[in-house]
Amino acid sequence: MGKPRGAFTLVELLVVLAILGVLMALLLPAVQAVREAARRASCHNNLRQIGLALHNYHDRSRTLPYGWDNRGSMWTAHILPFVEQVSVYDTLVFDEHGLGNWEADGGPNETACATVLPVYRCPSLPLPSHFDFDGIRDRVPASYRGNSGSESTSDDRSTIPIPGTKSLEDPHQNGIFFACRGVNFAEVSDGLSTTLLAGESATDPQFSKDGNAMDVWYIGSPQIDPCRCDGGNGGTEFTEAVGSTYERMNLRELDPAASGMLMETAFGSYHAHGAYFLMGDGSVRYLSETMDLAIYRSLATRNGNEVIPSL
Repeated sequence: MGKPRGAFTLVELLVVLAILGVLMALLLPAVQAVREAARRASCHNNLRQIGLALHNYHDRSRTLPYGWDNRGSMWTAHILPFVEQVSVYDTLVFDEHGLGNWEADGGPNETACATVLPVYRCPSLPLPSHFDFDGIRDRVPASYRGNSGSESTSDDRSTIPIPGTKSLEDPHQNGIFFACRGVNFAEVSDGLSTTLLAGESATDPQFSKDGNAMDVWYIGSPQIDPCRCDGGNGGTEFTEAVGSTYERMNLRELDPAASGMLMETAFGSYHAHGAYFLMGDGSVRYLSETMDLAIYRSLATRNGNEVIPSL
């Protein structure tokens, strides 16, 4: 008979389990880092696709789409054919009445707003895919907003938190996307490579401050409709479509005491220490949340004649 094989002692078993625990603790952050890197790459690619879509739209129309119009439709609706969503675009009704209303129960516009479009959503967004919000059932939150410029600090003139700044009701903004008028690339005299087209936003419809929800959506909005294209008081929540660089990005995290209006207009992301932005030439850059505020504001203007250092 062979010699009996000895079994593990309790001490040896505990040592093995401890080693396995240490290995798991070391590996888990690495796995999480790899996953976040993949999510960031996907987010980068989303903005890249949006940039190509905007350039294709401009090539066809000789202008970029407006930020929003007096029917409540947003710039993200008009580039749908160029992000391989012709089938969704063809269902839209650009009309103020009946099924053209953005909250018509069961209407095609409401259905479009409830359709998950991955190109408009960062994979790092830690939210459910659907919300019942502002009269639209199963509305899908978005991660990207157009650049309105560097001047606005609120949706409405009545709630401007900083004297001397603008609200998004004003149809004259120094950026790219605003009410009722599209910008031509020829107007971007600062240079397309140093001008923001769009950027990430840390959307969260479940968070509200000073009566302002941090909600970002795509295609259309019942609150924007009816916007006044002459700058009059009509419509609200234009921050559903665009953001401003007046305040630094990720303001909600960097300054929890800040005004809800400023938090709502600020860009941001669920990545660490910054956010991705789409430039006018179609490139995508990751900008730090601590970058010089004057430079950050300058990147948002289309014809401010600022000197931008190398990014």
